[in-house]
Amino acid sequence: MSPVLSVLREQILRVKEEEGIPLLLVGNKSDLEDRRKVSGDEAAVKAGEWGVQYVETSAKTRANVDKVFFDLMREVRKKKMSESKDKNGPSGKKKKKPPKEVKKK
Repeated sequence: MSPVLSVLREQILRVKEEEGIPLLLVGNKSDLEDRRKVSGDEAAVKAGEWGVQYVETSAKTRANVDKVFFDLMREVRKKKMSESKDKNGPSGKKKKKPPKEVKKK
């Protein structure tokens, strides 16, 4: 693994408090191919090993900038839906509580 990706991975693990936080690996400045420190193939392989999506972006050309935000929001929604299903049962619907007894005076 390249030293750059090793350092990146260590920093991410250090600041992430929860394992289930959605994460994307984003390679920026894709328009500066000659200054690349990590190959796209290497980044894609690492993203696969880490179980995250890899996207290359360029603010200069606007390539994939919106895609990163949309993809991240999609991951957040998936996580929330999954948590909701776990919390509310397999159907995703809230479990009904038995009605409370009303005591007559």
